Amino acid sequence: MTASREPDDDAPLDANEVRALVDALLEARATRSPCALPSDFVRRCSSEQAREIARLHIAGILDLHRGRVLGVKLGATNRAMLGKLGLERPFTGPLFSAFTHASPASLPRDSFLVCVIETEVAVRLGKPLDGRPGAPSRQAVSDAIDALFPVIEIADSRFAGFPALPPAAITADLGFAAALVTGADCPDWRSHELAAMTVELTVNGTDVRLGSGAAVLGHPLDALAEYVAEAGGRGEIVPAGEVISTGTWTQPYMARKGDHVVADFGPLGRVELTLP
Repeated sequence: MTASREPDDDAPLDANEVRALVDALLEARATRSPCALPSDFVRRCSSEQAREIARLHIAGILDLHRGRVLGVKLGATNRAMLGKLGLERPFTGPLFSAFTHASPASLPRDSFLVCVIETEVAVRLGKPLDGRPGAPSRQAVSDAIDALFPVIEIADSRFAGFPALPPAAITADLGFAAALVTGADCPDWRSHELAAMTVELTVNGTDVRLGSGAAVLGHPLDALAEYVAEAGGRGEIVPAGEVISTGTWTQPYMARKGDHVVADFGPLGRVELTLP
């Protein structure tokens, strides 16, 4: 994928190498066969270049699958995962309309590579959120939300070596974004304390994970506020209509072919996914 270089050559990736890496990621999606990270990637790919690879990666997906980007998913929203991945803050990835499905959903397991199941709540904003002055209060975030609903996120990696990948590779691979299965809107979610709510993940009728909203940086809306502040640091306002999946309540589950997965959030609703 890249030409042979001297060990001390720290030149940034050139345009041809960037394009080759994007093409390899798109091919990995199509063939369900992971691509190798170039041996000099960590040394030569800056965070700015990783964002450019991600931009081209998104454009390639939209060209192939049409639709649009609905919003973002937040990843590594607990301190243990941040430490494991060597990150200072959660990462993000795009949510594509082409890969968003209403529950109950049936998605072939062979459509994914590692197929990691995560249980989350997502929101759709009814009003924009401006983080340029800093992180908005939890109340301001709550007031801006038009709808909250439970989801199953399927995380995936197009690079070999998951999950031991450097931050720039996570960015280039769109924060492991793959698919989202959405439950029904919960009309009375504000009457519940999200941090105290729990979720039970069952696979083929057997309990495999138990989690809570507190696992998401202490509170899912606090994770959302941090995302808004990060966008504000780039001079961006998170617009009305954006969908944000706020981070997993449970430890990841590596799904297998034939699994029937149910995420039960109690009064917040449930989500079902079959992986034939």
